[in-house]
Amino acid sequence: MNEDGLHYSKHCELQKRDADVTLEQCLKYLKCRNGDCIMDVGAAEGSVTLEVLLPKLPNNFKQLLLCDISPKLLQFAKNRTDDERIDTREMDIASSTIPDEFDQHFDHIFSFFCLNWIGDRTKNVQAFKNIYDMLKPGGDILVTIAIHSPFFDFWENLAKIEKWAPYLKNVTNHISPYQKMHNPAQELRKSLEVIGFVVHVCEKQDNFYTFPSLSHLLEISKAVNPSWEFISQDERNNYFQDYEKEIKNHPKVIFETATKAEGKVRFPYEKLNVCALKPLKAREN
Repeated sequence: MNEDGLHYSKHCELQKRDADVTLEQCLKYLKCRNGDCIMDVGAAEGSVTLEVLLPKLPNNFKQLLLCDISPKLLQFAKNRTDDERIDTREMDIASSTIPDEFDQHFDHIFSFFCLNWIGDRTKNVQAFKNIYDMLKPGGDILVTIAIHSPFFDFWENLAKIEKWAPYLKNVTNHISPYQKMHNPAQELRKSLEVIGFVVHVCEKQDNFYTFPSLSHLLEISKAVNPSWEFISQDERNNYFQDYEKEIKNHPKVIFETATKAEGKVRFPYEKLNVCALKPLKAREN
């Protein structure tokens, strides 16, 4: 992901809209109370957490922790608020261990379009295991994961072009492990239940977002591109010329104008919404 917090904050309309819709649909399953400790996993530069999630929380929550693997993005987020209850923590959610102080610490853990960046299926399940371990008994999660997006297709196709292959050789690490599953909702539900969750919601949704123009979509692409940081300034124009070709040639991306120039662009994607509970008492084996 592009670690330019300012750029990301200006181009995350899709993430904010989707988080808002998901919260409206699923917040009824969560038991949010005053005094709660809350974590947002993959908070990036804070836009979704501070602009969408925070206004929906009880006024007197105890703690809101923004967690991300990028210290640059977290610093940007930290500079956006002076609320002493809100803090940041650099953390790899797919690590084999969690910080001792987070063990059974949180009442609620949210994550919006983060866990799809963990392309390895085993590590993805480990991330959910870590989330489970950080929840208090009776705590719950609300998670959104991209199953498939044209972005994934763009990256995979560009990785086949010789001049871009070195920058995208590890691109599968950043592509959702659920995209090629026959029934991703069923597979994820099974994994969550094995971990110990009681699953309220685990469902696939087909969505689309309409960008105002192709140039706007290209700016969004820079914000979420896993190879952007590694491509030199001299090569970036050529890279995005090829990237633009991928967008125009994608069979599911729909352009408002026949010239595929500056008209609106309809962008489809599939996601999983997950809402689950950690039982008050662990089940006996």
